[in-house]
Amino acid sequence: MAELTIKTFNDKLHNIYIKGEVGEEMWSFLVDKINEMRSADEDVSENNTSALLALGLLTEAKRPPVNIYLSTYGGSIYDMFAIYDEIKKLQETYEVNLYCVGKIMSAGTIIMLAVDKKHRFAYPSTTFMFHTLSSFTYGKIKEMEEDIDEAKRLHNLMLKIYKENTSIPEDKLNDIYKRKKDLYMTAEQAKKYKIIDKIV
Repeated sequence: MAELTIKTFNDKLHNIYIKGEVGEEMWSFLVDKINEMRSADEDVSENNTSALLALGLLTEAKRPPVNIYLSTYGGSIYDMFAIYDEIKKLQETYEVNLYCVGKIMSAGTIIMLAVDKKHRFAYPSTTFMFHTLSSFTYGKIKEMEEDIDEAKRLHNLMLKIYKENTSIPEDKLNDIYKRKKDLYMTAEQAKKYKIIDKIV
């Protein structure tokens, strides 16, 4: 009978640190880390599931959760949504925890909301900042109108995410989007408005 060996998952690959400006580089870094982790996990899972089945213990080896540590001032709105969707997709096969570190501002506030509420955490000194998107347009009138329509579409998409995933009051959201006011929050305030679940 062949020797049965139980492999261990590489916990280091399950801790992903993303920081700096939200842009293509951040998105590419996240995708590379996820692919590296998936590849390693599939090898361990295939080996362990076969070994445990042979022993009659269970049908599938359980994978550990993914811990994402995020710190950012914000950046590109399109790359923000790319990262948001990538994390959403990751949750289809993994339990994902997100830890807010230092600052979560602008585009970073949408990225963190990709994770289920009960898995969103923040360190005590983390600062949060919410504001409307910024854009600049020039050219022919029709081109500027198209740019404005696109900005409105993105604005409504962000607003929908905030409303569905937090309890930020309507008047505060109006301050952000109608009066172009920056809204700063402490970790305690973020917890109050259900932006995070716990302070760690």
